[in-house]
Amino acid sequence: MAKGVKILERKLSDIEKQLSGFIAFVDTFVEDDKEVLSFKLSQFDRLNAKYESVKEEIFIYLSDGEFQNFDGKITTCNEHIEKLEVRLKSLNLKYSKNNNETGSNAVSNVIKPCFRLPELSLPQFNGDIETWFIFKEQFKEIIENCGLNDKQKLQYLQSCLIGIAKHVQTVDDTYDSLFLALEQRFENKRLIINKHINALLMLKYEKFRDDSNVELRNLVDTCTKHLRALKLLNIEHNTFSELLLIQLVMQVLDTETKRLFEMTLESTDIPKWDDFLAFLNKRCLFLENLPSAGTKGKQNFKDSPRHKSFILHTDANVDKKCKLCSLNHDLYNCDKFKNMPVRERYNIVKSLNLCLKCLKPNHKVSQCRSKHICFCKKNHNQLLHFVNVKNQEMQNFESSQPDTRRQDDVIEPICFQNSSIKNNQNKTDRNSFDFPSAQNNIVQGQVSGVNMSISASQKHKNDIILSTCIIYVENSVGEKVPLRVLADSGSQVSLLRSSTADFLNLRKLKTDMSVSGLGGSNVNIKSKIKGVISNGSGSYKRVVDFHVVPKITNMIPVNSFDISHIVFPSNVHLADPTFNISNSIDALLSADIFFDILKDGKYKLDNGNLILQNTEFGYIISGNTSRFSSGSLHCGLITKDFETLNDTLKSFWEIEEVVPTKFVSDELKKCDEHFLKTMARDTNGRFCVEMPMKDNDVELGQSKSTAIRRLKLLERRFVREPHIKDKYVEFLQEYEDLDHMQRVKEEKPGLHYYIPHHAVIRPESKSTKLRVVFDASCKSSNGNSLNDILLKGGTIQPDLFDILLRFRKYVVAFSSDIKKMFRQIKVQEHQQDFLRILWRPSPEEDIVSYRLKTVTYGTKPAPYLATRCLLQLAHKGKNKYPLATPVIENSTYMDDILSGADDITTAKEMQRKLIGLMKEGCFHLYKWSANSEELLKDVPTENKEFLFNENDELVKTLGLSWRPREDTFMYQMNLQEVPVTITKRTVLSFISKLYDPLGLLQPIIIKAKMMIQKIWLLKIDWDQNLPRQEIENFQRYVAELHQLKDLKIPRCILLKDSVAVHLIGFADASAQAYGACLYCSFGCESTLSCIAAETCGETGSSNMRIVVWIRLTIRSAPCVMSNLR
Repeated sequence: MAKGVKILERKLSDIEKQLSGFIAFVDTFVEDDKEVLSFKLSQFDRLNAKYESVKEEIFIYLSDGEFQNFDGKITTCNEHIEKLEVRLKSLNLKYSKNNNETGSNAVSNVIKPCFRLPELSLPQFNGDIETWFIFKEQFKEIIENCGLNDKQKLQYLQSCLIGIAKHVQTVDDTYDSLFLALEQRFENKRLIINKHINALLMLKYEKFRDDSNVELRNLVDTCTKHLRALKLLNIEHNTFSELLLIQLVMQVLDTETKRLFEMTLESTDIPKWDDFLAFLNKRCLFLENLPSAGTKGKQNFKDSPRHKSFILHTDANVDKKCKLCSLNHDLYNCDKFKNMPVRERYNIVKSLNLCLKCLKPNHKVSQCRSKHICFCKKNHNQLLHFVNVKNQEMQNFESSQPDTRRQDDVIEPICFQNSSIKNNQNKTDRNSFDFPSAQNNIVQGQVSGVNMSISASQKHKNDIILSTCIIYVENSVGEKVPLRVLADSGSQVSLLRSSTADFLNLRKLKTDMSVSGLGGSNVNIKSKIKGVISNGSGSYKRVVDFHVVPKITNMIPVNSFDISHIVFPSNVHLADPTFNISNSIDALLSADIFFDILKDGKYKLDNGNLILQNTEFGYIISGNTSRFSSGSLHCGLITKDFETLNDTLKSFWEIEEVVPTKFVSDELKKCDEHFLKTMARDTNGRFCVEMPMKDNDVELGQSKSTAIRRLKLLERRFVREPHIKDKYVEFLQEYEDLDHMQRVKEEKPGLHYYIPHHAVIRPESKSTKLRVVFDASCKSSNGNSLNDILLKGGTIQPDLFDILLRFRKYVVAFSSDIKKMFRQIKVQEHQQDFLRILWRPSPEEDIVSYRLKTVTYGTKPAPYLATRCLLQLAHKGKNKYPLATPVIENSTYMDDILSGADDITTAKEMQRKLIGLMKEGCFHLYKWSANSEELLKDVPTENKEFLFNENDELVKTLGLSWRPREDTFMYQMNLQEVPVTITKRTVLSFISKLYDPLGLLQPIIIKAKMMIQKIWLLKIDWDQNLPRQEIENFQRYVAELHQLKDLKIPRCILLKDSVAVHLIGFADASAQAYGACLYCSFGCESTLSCIAAETCGETGSSNMRIVVWIRLTIRSAPCVMSNLR
């Protein structure tokens, strides 16, 4: 019901927004608006009816607890609707009375109609370029002759725009400006003409049943629609085009219609299109008057509505047990039943008093409503067929295949070798065109051990064909083994069935990865193999990392189906000639491989419902097909999930330990030696580095084709979001202008790697709203990426906790950023070809190759190289800049600097020295903030982030919010709205985002940890609703969190005149939790008193078992010690 509650909440929110619009209209009403008053009133009536419908659903379906969330909104809506109804009707009565009096005086002989005509509705435009001219003609014809002013025309035009057309941006808020923007966006005559002509040319691939008036009428309407659109574009048809069009249509007509048309021609003259169209219309009328002519003895599978189930809610207690094995499935889905000989199946059905036709109880065959019968046309279920099923079934399938499917094309992948096609006991239900009888199709699935079933069904005509193909994979002895695979553009990983992996006998490599699919369900993967895939001719080869799983998906398709009605082009070689035969899947190819295998060539078949797309393995087929609904749906969304919610929470409630002393790894040692050996500085002092590689023997495959495909995908996004394109072009233009990348004039032989790139939007950033990020982890054709052959290095800067704690001791404090730090460091020229990208500002231009010349974010060693250059700069300048060197070494975290001094004089000198040292390495400091106005006096305005003459705004730095004028820390938590449905996943996801790097909020955070502990003890599923008491506790906790915005914590903890400083630690524990905190105690001469300031703190929830308090108190002691660092 959670999904239904969310839908009702969205509906009510939409109604509230529309009511706000009506309130604004009434409040700002002027006499000029009287023209649209009746239109607004009819809109309000429709909205009122919609509101009453939604309100009725809320009253009927929601429980008392759920209704409380809507009670306030319903009361508000009722008040608004009552007031609006009175005001709108009063205004309408006032102005309609004036109009009636004026009209009666002016005209006396007007004949009033005796009935009321329905209101004309304005056409709508959804951004479909093919319908633009029709919309433009109809809209202008209606609107521009009504005497409306510009504001009214604009309102009507905006109300007619839906979809992507609604988001078109204009220069100013006028009717002419919006219409001009629409014309510029959608009035691409050449493209529109090409679309209509291509649609007419595709008619030759259509196929119609004899004497089908519906399909013939669709053909006539299709031709008329496209010809009318071309006429609006001033493309008139002549004798030659008419002849071509007649020939196209004649190719798809049935023999009888062709013969009748030829009989209408009285001479050898070329027929005219108008005459041909008139004949087709007469033929349609004739067939419509004889409805039984084309349907006698046939069942129209294509047009009959069928039912397809969809998930509304989960229910673990549905009584649908098998009569044979007592498991949760129907008898015809029972493996034990299907593995029996036919005679035993028949005896069991009889002994259980089940229907011989649908295998369900409580009725006889004569009373059975199921329309499904055996393929032998007898009135029994296909699982009870006694003859030799194999020969008959295979003959049925062979007779249904198109001419293009030659016998030598049909290969036998592993899934067929091990499947029921070779097993006489099981093959019946997989290879027959008829389906198990059921009045409602039921989808079953299992997520985290909970059986899920469907309790509602939806009328549906079509099922989706998924793209399968036959590929070859080399086994351990180099032989090519055919596999049946699913090409999935929605998966980030390639998968291989464990039984198939055992058959290939390839060496398994250890891995530890989690993949998530529908509903966030996770599967842990422990092994993978490297496989070489290829097509039959060997023209395509690629190394693929297959992650091994027990099972990939159910049978695809779920049931076999007839394709005899589909006409395939003669030149098409199918990637999977048996795509319509139900069978298992050996492997799944991920999105990067999916786009790598695509080639030019695409056909639309079956009235445009099916699409044939050319690939390296042949043509894959996908789209809607008219057949019996299988009742099962496949969702192909599989994503890598290296940091699951459990990992995020792990550090949140696990027992804190004293942080061990950092050790230098062998990789870090190797990277450091490599840096000192290869690092250089040019005449300006700029660092030139070499990326550390794992091995000198570099192996990278071909990567350009993948980069091209990713660029084209990016360009599609630009069409949908043009504002992103502008920023993207600007970003990369700046990249080139600053000489951070250069064009590659010619392709030279040698090692190179093309890096795909994409946009990351950061709306909260003040400087860079959009950043281009480079994907150096994208695999090349041999399975390796650039990051796979590079060393990472390691962390060489202090921990964030140390930097923030040190920041609290300075009297005068400042912060700054290193501008474009990575890009101030050059990569040595011989490695720049590993950093190639492809780019063009517009799809109309040629794709150009560039090489990046600087350290690139997205490459594995980039953070190490940048921070190592800073440390090298500090080391070389320690004699000349003694005040600046410690700042870089101890108070810099990546490109953020947090430091200060005990007085303004030292701070100003430190600032000057720091700027000078950074300039020697060609680094520039900006975004300066300080708690002293004097320290910022000499900083240019464009380099300041905080200005003292403005409001005391917050400065975000290293996760903290600092208010420099007051010199206090504040907590500005981005608390998202609590959802209506509160589950274990909701609570844990919310709490894991609480960020407290210094531990100052631990008295509040500990409550969250205790809440998590209590929820964990309930042992409920991730998406199960929490008990009411826990929901109320969570809601109360979230409400109290909002009070943190008023909390202010002094940044500086030291006092100038203190004569003694003591560091005091406290630790305590209870059965629920334990914790520790540190205080600095200052003894001052002036007051001879003690002042304490909290420095930091830590907490943790106790173990899941009840333990003695003394042990917990002892356990809390390391928290104090860990903070004494």
